[in-house]
Amino acid sequence: MLEVRGIDSGYGHVQVLEDVSLEVRAGEAVTLIGANGAGKSTLLKVVSGLLPAWKGSVVFDGEDVSSMKPDKRVGKGIALIPEGRRLFGSMTVEENLRLGAYSRERRATDEFAEDLHSVFELFPVLEERAEQTAGTLSGGEQQMLAIGRARMSRPRLLLLDEPSLGLAPMVIREIFAALGRLRERGLTMFLVEQDAKIALKQADRGYVMRTGRIVLSGSASDLMADDDVRLIYLGAWHGGEGESPA
Repeated sequence: MLEVRGIDSGYGHVQVLEDVSLEVRAGEAVTLIGANGAGKSTLLKVVSGLLPAWKGSVVFDGEDVSSMKPDKRVGKGIALIPEGRRLFGSMTVEENLRLGAYSRERRATDEFAEDLHSVFELFPVLEERAEQTAGTLSGGEQQMLAIGRARMSRPRLLLLDEPSLGLAPMVIREIFAALGRLRERGLTMFLVEQDAKIALKQADRGYVMRTGRIVLSGSASDLMADDDVRLIYLGAWHGGEGESPA
C-alpha cells in the first residue's frame, strides 16, 4: 500500500533523512522505532505531504504522490495523527470531528452521522464530551479525539506519531486496544514510537532508524529478540551491525 523509495529530506539546509526506503502492505501494522531526533517524525511529514522529499518518491497504492498536497493525500486515504495531537483547543469535540471529515465533503450527510457514531462507539467518552472544548480534555481524551478526527476522513492508511507520548500506562492500553479494533476492521497502520516495547507489541513488522537512516528491519518478534534494537533505541550503539557498543 505504501512504498517509500530512497527518500532524502530535511529542514532548510539541514538534511535529516538519507536514502530511506520501506514499505507497508495492506492490512499490516508496521512500526518505525528509534531514539529522539532519529528522523521518525520527519519521515511521517514527508509521507503525509507536510514536508517535501528532496530526493526519492512516496508511492501510495501504486500511485506516486510525492508532489501531491497534503489535503489531496488525505482524499486518497492517508491520515496523519501528529505528535502532540494538534487539536483545535477552542473548538468542541464534535467540531474537531467534523473537521476530520472536511476533505470528503460528508459533514452534512448520513455518511457523516454513521462515521460519527463509529467514533463514539470506539471512544464512548467522546460522546459524553461532545460539546466540551477540546482544550479542556485530559491528555488521554485528546489523543482519543485526535484518532477519532483522523478516522472521520475514512483513511485506508493511518499514520501515528508517538500516540503514547505523555500518557499514563492505563490510558496507553486503552488507546492501543482501540487501535487494535480498527486493525480488525482492516485499517492499515504505520506507527512511529520511541517506546520500542510498546511499538513492537502492536506491529507485524518493524524498522529501526538511527540518525536519518534505516539500520535494521524485520518481523516484530525478530526485532524484539535483537539486542541491537535495545542498543540503537538507547542511542548507545556506535558501530555496524553485530558490533559491540563503544
